[in-house]
Amino acid sequence: MREGGVPGDAASDRLDVDRVVGHVHGRFQPFHDGHLAYCEWAAGECDELLVGVTNADPAHVRSESADPDRDDPRNNPFRYHERHRMVTAALSAVDLGVPVRVLPFPINRPELWEHYAPVDALHLVRVLEDWHEIKVDRLREHGRTVHTTAAERTVSGTAIREAMAAGGRADDHDTGEGDGWRTSVPAPVAAVIDDLDGVSRVRSLYEE
Repeated sequence: MREGGVPGDAASDRLDVDRVVGHVHGRFQPFHDGHLAYCEWAAGECDELLVGVTNADPAHVRSESADPDRDDPRNNPFRYHERHRMVTAALSAVDLGVPVRVLPFPINRPELWEHYAPVDALHLVRVLEDWHEIKVDRLREHGRTVHTTAAERTVSGTAIREAMAAGGRADDHDTGEGDGWRTSVPAPVAAVIDDLDGVSRVRSLYEE
């Protein structure tokens, strides 16, 4: 097990086991530099890292009062298999120092968690807003071990999607127009978005 505490979580409840399986989760719409920093922190706390992609199946999506826009279609432009590609591409380009697996994780369906994340996994959560606090409480209420770290938001998925919507075609990088979002995502993620013509999709959703 890796040594060291986790900033922002004085009351540590880490299981005393030889091998720690860490678990992070997010919608990753799209996977951006803030998410990469999240995974890098989490990898330092475990021996194997599971990256859970939430809202993988529309049947798992629920309205949340603490984050009322999270189920809005324009805030969820990329499908699970596309986000899996993004996460895999981004994490394959860096050395996290631990094995990594990317899986779905239905954060809104606790009765299904055991099918996607081991019951003894260490859930690692960066707390940036009220919704994250609710998720931490929900995980703990269902018997999950959680470590948190306080953080400030430096990259916004909403801002990235808005920049895409305002920027134009997916091939705008050829002209240098509409490029703002590219500075906020790992290069492999930008390549996946280009391959999917993702900018056009985001624009269409915003126009609707």
